[in-house]
Amino acid sequence: MRSTKPRMKVPGALSALLIASLALASCSTATAENEPADTQSASAATSGNTDALAAAYEGTVGTPPTESVPVPEGLTAWIVSCGQSQVTCSTPAQAAADAAEAIGWQSNICDGQLNPNGWASCIRQGVGANADVILVMGQDCSSFQGPLEEARAAGITTVGVGANDCDIDGGEPLYSGITQKLDGLDNEQWWNMVGQLQADWLIGQTDGDLKLLEVTFADARFGPWISDGLNAELADCDTCEVVGTLQLSNQDAATGTMAQKLSTALLQAPDANAISVPLDGWFLAGLSQAIVSSQRSDKLAVIGTFGQRSNLDLIAAGEGQDASVTFSLEWDGWSGVDTALRLLADQEIAASGVGLQVVDAETNMPADGTSFTYNPEIDFKQAYLEAWGK
Repeated sequence: MRSTKPRMKVPGALSALLIASLALASCSTATAENEPADTQSASAATSGNTDALAAAYEGTVGTPPTESVPVPEGLTAWIVSCGQSQVTCSTPAQAAADAAEAIGWQSNICDGQLNPNGWASCIRQGVGANADVILVMGQDCSSFQGPLEEARAAGITTVGVGANDCDIDGGEPLYSGITQKLDGLDNEQWWNMVGQLQADWLIGQTDGDLKLLEVTFADARFGPWISDGLNAELADCDTCEVVGTLQLSNQDAATGTMAQKLSTALLQAPDANAISVPLDGWFLAGLSQAIVSSQRSDKLAVIGTFGQRSNLDLIAAGEGQDASVTFSLEWDGWSGVDTALRLLADQEIAASGVGLQVVDAETNMPADGTSFTYNPEIDFKQAYLEAWGK
């Protein structure tokens, strides 16, 4: 697995090898003497597609912080889950609770129920409960500025875990701090990399003849960032095409309309041979069923993001999902507590090291019953406990 600095989202800022491979695949006209041009082009295209797939499987990963940080005793952590009905919310929330309890803190998880009113209510409940730390899972400051201001006035340390602060829109930062995944990358660049890896896997799986139905998500800022990264990577593939776009939302998940909307989109894109999805939880909310019911599942390369155990089981069984850009949501939750500790100690926030890797049924699939772990496995929990003196 690659452990060096990952690629940026800006088109052309890719690894030298991948640039060369994709350039050959899409626009090379030079041929060797006595070799037909079409043979040379086909060979270059095959090489480029193979390199793209290898890049998806290799991924990028960092390492947990090692600098020690003091742990104040007897504190209370209030954890705002974006929505306990979605494993992509409940998993990091529970991990943050586990990390807090590992250092002797009390913790409480509040269900934000996938809507801004729920998130705001949970933050205000934390203020009312006199929590010392409030950890918000995956939601941007702009959705609940008032409650964050109330928490700051009460002297509570607030952490956006996998979130953005209000200064991203030109406003005033209201979180005490936000987590950082990989050193040298901001949130936008990290999520761009998710889309890049989705594109790499799709290009490889379709031998560069990609006709994509792209599912998008606008409720959170990371949704468009994934799409930006995916489309920037596809721009280097002359034989790749987005043949349809379907925007889904948290509301669609709550009302159970996802399956019907995807079924309609598939009918409207009869030539699609692939689907990209920004949230793995949506497969369990109806997308998997819609893909299987379409009777096109065997002809579609389908990739999601987040890589929870339930989705890995879908992938292994071939039930409407074929791959996922995976990362450890548990590691994300533990990084929230580490960020809180460093803020309390007036230290700089340390990058967690949470990276990305594509998993499908043939490559990088963990053993049955186990959650995704990077290869080689990184014991991030032990690393954090050592940094915390536990």
